[in-house]
Amino acid sequence: MGYAYYYNRARNKYYDACSKINSCENKINQLKIQRQQKINQINQLKTDIKNHENAFDEVSELIKGEENLNEKVLGISNKTNQSAVNFSGMVYSSNITNKNLDDVYGVETTNTKQTLNNILQALKAKKNELSIKIANLKKELHRAESELQDIENSIRTTQSDLQSWKRAKKNASIDMAYYRRKMDEED
Repeated sequence: MGYAYYYNRARNKYYDACSKINSCENKINQLKIQRQQKINQINQLKTDIKNHENAFDEVSELIKGEENLNEKVLGISNKTNQSAVNFSGMVYSSNITNKNLDDVYGVETTNTKQTLNNILQALKAKKNELSIKIANLKKELHRAESELQDIENSIRTTQSDLQSWKRAKKNASIDMAYYRRKMDEED
């Protein structure tokens, strides 16, 4: 086998390395696009988590006021009862129909208390929903961060492969020049 054989082999290695270099560069560019998309997704998830945690804290603060609210409703009910007793004593007369203030305002007080309880139950349900949503967002964030790390690792690996192929290209180029010179010397 003459120098032409070795020259052609070196040239094939050179072109193969050129092809691999292009492939690596394209892959790196695609991975960088994926990395930016993943970073954007992570930033959005962090924003969503923060917003949901703020909403959770605000709902929790509202629910903390439940005991105070119940005390105030009970106080209103007690004062209405006392007022009813006082009113009955003041309007006792044979020709005036005495109205019981408990009957007049009792339904309204009961409805108000029921409405407040419904609101608080809805807030507790919302708090639970927010807690679940926050946990799911954190899982999604963890998964996205893991995927970002995989992308970063792929970029490093591909860059290492790229450097190897550049060395192979350079070596093949040197071999081609050597065998070309040897072929020229034979002529």
